[in-house]
Amino acid sequence: MGKSQSRNLALRQLQQDFAAALHYQPSPVTDEIADGQFQAEQLIQIYRNNFIISLSEILEVVYPSVKAVVGEECFSQLARQHVLTCPLQQGNVSHYGEGLCDTIESQPELSAAVPYLADLARLEWSLDLASRAPAIEPSFPFHKLTQITEANLPTLKLVVPEPTYVLDSRYPVASLWQMITDDQIEPIDLNQPESVIIQHRPEHMEVRATTPDATALIRLSQQQQTLSEASEAMLTILGELIQQQFFSDIHGLPKGE
Repeated sequence: MGKSQSRNLALRQLQQDFAAALHYQPSPVTDEIADGQFQAEQLIQIYRNNFIISLSEILEVVYPSVKAVVGEECFSQLARQHVLTCPLQQGNVSHYGEGLCDTIESQPELSAAVPYLADLARLEWSLDLASRAPAIEPSFPFHKLTQITEANLPTLKLVVPEPTYVLDSRYPVASLWQMITDDQIEPIDLNQPESVIIQHRPEHMEVRATTPDATALIRLSQQQQTLSEASEAMLTILGELIQQQFFSDIHGLPKGE
């Protein structure tokens, strides 16, 4: 093994040891820090606090509605728990935040007090992912609809622009998210199930409350399945989804389409 490779391995091990120390895991990294005005463990604690604060601030940006629901103090504790149990896997912290829903569900008291919170977190994570991608320009070729017949309908495939995210919830998470975002809280039945379609449109984030049949049709199309696999309920809502331009094209029509 060459000297350069040995140095790289040593550096990588040091980075891993330091990351472990930041997450309160056993680590020999304090042996590598020379004592000065502060002892090694004190220095690690300073780094650790800054590390947790920095990632918590990112979580605040990604999950503003979750924070609004539980309050600053509870969210701070939740964020700290997430940072310590879900280590940063790469140097780019801007993509940090996945899995807060799992951290919420790992706390029975919180899940019992706010049963919709985990799904609200799932919605906000999908929103964050969609916001990083280029906006989807609605461009469905409506003229192709005139060529659809009962005979060729089962052979057709709908194209879903990427990224498009869907979510099925036992709670009205899209309506809750909209009320919190608009700061217009109204009475709502928290036991009303709601499905959601999320796309990044040119001028806004599209968060459409819909039905499980609609999200099932989106998933079927994302899997490049033909409409022969769609249920009657899915076909019933097809026209509405096309009108709302959640699809970008339709394949399988006769030549000359």
